[in-house]
Amino acid sequence: MKPKREALVGDYIEEALLLLMKTKDYGAVSITEICKKAGVTRMSFYRNFESKEDILKKWVGSITASFLADSRISYKNNSSREYFIKLFTHMEQHKDTCLSLYKAGLIYIVKEQFDRVFLEIHEDEYDEYKSFFLAGGIYNVFLLWLINGCRESPSEIADRMENIFKK
Repeated sequence: MKPKREALVGDYIEEALLLLMKTKDYGAVSITEICKKAGVTRMSFYRNFESKEDILKKWVGSITASFLADSRISYKNNSSREYFIKLFTHMEQHKDTCLSLYKAGLIYIVKEQFDRVFLEIHEDEYDEYKSFFLAGGIYNVFLLWLINGCRESPSEIADRMENIFKK
């Protein structure tokens, strides 16, 4: 299979799982259902992924990469309020899938992404302890916000975050 086609197959599988998760719990979605929805064979599935969890890891990684490229988010170049508005606006756009991950016990995938990206982005500014401390705090605010139904707007969360960092 050509690399371009294989990439498309991976995208179809990813999209199929995300669509199925809108109507079913993650645990109830079978690989057979994903393949059927994506229009691919099980062989194609296993050529691209080892498990359903791998699909979600790819999805989290790709939306994170797109967000970083498109938003140009930077704690150096944005005010802290702008930084948090950008971040929580992005998270709000994906709250349904993140909530599904939480319910399935897979929210750690998002946490791992927070840690990895924060460490990479701030490697010149902070040592790894400070990076993990900050990433963990921001992630936990996100998780509480998600669990509480994202009641506050990204601007309101940004205001709360600014107040935390001022004290």
